[in-house]
Amino acid sequence: MINIGLLGFGTVGQGVYRILQDKGEELVALLGTEIEIKSILVRDLYKERKTEVPLSKLTLNPEDIVGDDDIDIVVEVTGDVDLSYRYISKAFDRGKHVVTANKAVVSAYFEELSHLAEENDVYFLYEASVAGGIPILKPLKDQIRANSISKVQGILNGTCNYILTRMTDEGLAYDDILKEAQNLGYAEADPSSDVEGIDTMRKLRILSTMALGASVTEDDIICDGIDSISGLDIGLLKEMGRKAKLIAEVRIVEGGYQAIVQPKAVPFGSYFSGVNGAENSVSIVGKYSGVLGFQGPGAGMYPTANAILTDVIDCILETQKKVNPLRGKRLENKNEDISGNYYLRISDYDETMEIPEKYIKEIIHDKGGEFAFITEKVKLHDLLYKLAEHEDKPFSLIALVE
Repeated sequence: MINIGLLGFGTVGQGVYRILQDKGEELVALLGTEIEIKSILVRDLYKERKTEVPLSKLTLNPEDIVGDDDIDIVVEVTGDVDLSYRYISKAFDRGKHVVTANKAVVSAYFEELSHLAEENDVYFLYEASVAGGIPILKPLKDQIRANSISKVQGILNGTCNYILTRMTDEGLAYDDILKEAQNLGYAEADPSSDVEGIDTMRKLRILSTMALGASVTEDDIICDGIDSISGLDIGLLKEMGRKAKLIAEVRIVEGGYQAIVQPKAVPFGSYFSGVNGAENSVSIVGKYSGVLGFQGPGAGMYPTANAILTDVIDCILETQKKVNPLRGKRLENKNEDISGNYYLRISDYDETMEIPEKYIKEIIHDKGGEFAFITEKVKLHDLLYKLAEHEDKPFSLIALVE
């Protein structure tokens, strides 16, 4: 008997419970032992839930899980950061494996928790923390054994991709789609983490550190979101044969690496242009493998729960190595060298704001105080510095991808 302690019983936690109820007999045949969820940490014992569970399994005390010697694996799906960090650390100290979907805690404490797991000879697995139901971290672990990864790109936030898809395909307003996404459960009541790019940045932090074998922290990543993109931007880009996508990217460059989350205008018919709705996609470029693409649901009860249970099965069968993914490499951050051509739209534009002519390649809109143009190839750092001189002028900045 393998006993699991479940920290959290929201959408994903209930998905884990339901799959185990549905697949119990098949899993016994596969594993040669039964999996049982012994205890579930909740905030309210008597809350009405869509998933029926015996009251005897519910607890308000995390010690009933992390301190229970009969529990072998802790599945953490709370979404909290600091409390989750304490729960996970204590579980490691008690010799328990930990599986989590919590990208915030993995990103914030990646190095420390990876080291602590290795020190205690237990698994720390978090496949569901990046791109939901898409298996990407385990394939990435396989690739870094012999391959040399030069670039990882991805659409990693379903909320942003859903909003941009609806704006592009149906011409709907950002605010209207955001409210709809919240009603559908794609977006949180406070959507800032999603639309400001923070959620995507955390996922890129995890992917980057694993792919490069060097610590790439949240502070090492330039982060921008989609909250400044308007219907005007979407329309002008469509006229250019492009659509906006929020894309995370880390790449090896001479002397180090560059890591950035930013809206990009991709050509119709390109790889990422075909990733629509709430789907996610990740592309890995390796020296020996070439380009590897992964696409699928980035969130949802069952896709995410399935990724969690895949990690749980790996813990039981010991089909992964208990190895810290950090490999002692040190790489220099070269974000200041990021350059390219950009779509830039400035609101409330007037003669007091001088844009150097060397920046402007083509003016594509100049009406009603909205000034939009395509830049010459320019350093992103220099362009942002220039825009910072006019803090009262809202702008939308989108990188052009060939």
